[in-house]
Amino acid sequence: MHEIERHRIIKAETTSRPVVTVGYLVELLGASEATIRRDIAYLHKEGLLRRVRGGAEALRPPTTTNLAGRPFSVTQAINAKIKRGIAKQAATLCTEGDSIIIGGGSTAFMMAEHIRDRRLQVMTNSFVIAEYLVKNSNCTVTLPAGKVYRDQNLILSPFDQDGSFGFYASKIFFGAQGIGPLGVVETDPQIAQGTTRLLRQAERRVLLIDSSKFSQRSSLIVSQLADLDVVITDAGADKSARALIQEHGCQLIITDDQATEN
Repeated sequence: MHEIERHRIIKAETTSRPVVTVGYLVELLGASEATIRRDIAYLHKEGLLRRVRGGAEALRPPTTTNLAGRPFSVTQAINAKIKRGIAKQAATLCTEGDSIIIGGGSTAFMMAEHIRDRRLQVMTNSFVIAEYLVKNSNCTVTLPAGKVYRDQNLILSPFDQDGSFGFYASKIFFGAQGIGPLGVVETDPQIAQGTTRLLRQAERRVLLIDSSKFSQRSSLIVSQLADLDVVITDAGADKSARALIQEHGCQLIITDDQATEN
């Protein structure tokens, strides 16, 4: 990953949590500890964050409660090439006139450019997906009611009546924090609640998930594996990950693009 991109992600991370540790950034960015420490030292010198023991913090810590999990600006840059391949494959499952739901998340967002030339009925709780389709497509776009969370670009409501109940979809395309034997998981209760609500409105459930998510776990289950119809992932998924999906009766689609982001 280029230095400029690392700096952008480090700055974004410091705005979403009290302190970002060096160890966390090493894992997130796939860089060495020495590289991360140099990045933090540079950003500290430039007055863009504050270096603290073991990590960094924002100059002005957030005063509002954020959702758990990484900001959209960060997730969008991680495994971007792989995610584009998954999103492109997902778009092939949409037919003219289809009624679909697209959940929030960076992989789902990348679907938007591949469906813009079709006339679809789209519901999404992603502010950026809605904005893109309104400006660049002939799709009809429906949004649920709720609060806009800027970091994740999501529209979420704590109430059951958010306007999604009356929307019928032939398919829902959604991502997640991780996947394992117990199901598809998320990190934040509001994201989990919003995803679960949308899943009820679709006949078929299509999970878009890059292979790195098979090693990630969290505490909030949003769907059992047996309730999924299709899982689209990349060639990095190992034999055990593929077997996990197939043994639960899901259709498994592996994208052709095996490239990874450094």
